[in-house]
Amino acid sequence: MNESVRSLLDSKFHQKFSRRRFLQGAAGLATLTVIGAPSRGEAAALGGQLNYFGWDGENGANVAKDFLAKNNIQMQSSFQVSGDEALTRFNTGGRGTLDILTPNKDFQRTILQAGTELFQPLDMARIPNAADLFPAFKQAPWLIKDGKTYGVPLIWGDEPCVYNPKKWDGVPAKYTDFADPKYKGEIVFMDDPFGNTWLFAKSIGVADPSRLTAAQLQQTMEAMLKVKPNIVTIGASFADMADVMVRGDASIGVCGWAYQTLIAKEKGVELKVASPADDGTYYWQDAYAIALDAPHADNAYAFIDFMSSAQSNAAIATELGSGCTNAKAFDLLDPVMQGLYPYDVVRKADGGILNTQIVFPPQQTEGDIVGTQAWIEAWQAFKAA
Repeated sequence: MNESVRSLLDSKFHQKFSRRRFLQGAAGLATLTVIGAPSRGEAAALGGQLNYFGWDGENGANVAKDFLAKNNIQMQSSFQVSGDEALTRFNTGGRGTLDILTPNKDFQRTILQAGTELFQPLDMARIPNAADLFPAFKQAPWLIKDGKTYGVPLIWGDEPCVYNPKKWDGVPAKYTDFADPKYKGEIVFMDDPFGNTWLFAKSIGVADPSRLTAAQLQQTMEAMLKVKPNIVTIGASFADMADVMVRGDASIGVCGWAYQTLIAKEKGVELKVASPADDGTYYWQDAYAIALDAPHADNAYAFIDFMSSAQSNAAIATELGSGCTNAKAFDLLDPVMQGLYPYDVVRKADGGILNTQIVFPPQQTEGDIVGTQAWIEAWQAFKAA
């Protein structure tokens, strides 16, 4: 693997907490590939401010550095910590101040289906690089309403378990099946209150695992506690999880990351990824969108088209350890990065990426629905049990 690629991934590999925090940790990293990729739809007159509100790292601070300087664009970036925060910002004085947003696909689908004002329909003629998207991302139903497109996919990925194939043929059909005594002393968890809680809530049959009542949260924790006797340790980072499996102290990592298989391979240990068949494989995808009443739409269109080029998309996907969305970007990826995600999924128009993704709970309690603090407290109690 290219050493610059490896060093960037390693820096994120050792970060604590969730996969979303991993994505947030990308800001300030070195550029990975060609920065000056041409933007086929670049506006004639650019310059001035560009207001970004989304996930940290997806503002392309490194990848777009030269593009922004060349066009005299000053990006003002603010970062969200939950998927629905952009809507709150928009409705509390942010309308008319926001330009670029980076919604995940399930939040964007919910907004469009509800007819809630937030995103403006895109003039796709101004984003010609979007023509090179993988089939699964072209005319994606979560981005389209009434024939209008509201987002351009940027990166994607999945939520796998990681396991030792010398010990297991695969993973069980459901996450709750990890309570089977045969897994005693074989499992390592990630210290992630959101990913683990979401997965086990889904496994016990909660329709929307991101919106749990106190009773549902308790039921989810009870299901997880049945697995607790089989857990060797709870890793503070993806690196900790991998180290435990490389040492042979555990053979299955729950809520892991495909990059762990590469680290293990370099240390002479084979690991594979899979997801419980009955509970399903969960894919996430983040897109660029333009806010309704965006004050700097010309800059926003030019930026999105630049970031959608093959060179830029390969760079941001590598920087964030994620899958690229531009089909031509795939050939620009390091061969090791090409093997991290199931690209056969997105090469199909009806790709499995249409499955749901792990979604964070609301930040605050909403009626019977508990907020993030309740999830964190329940997770801490689980770890202490």
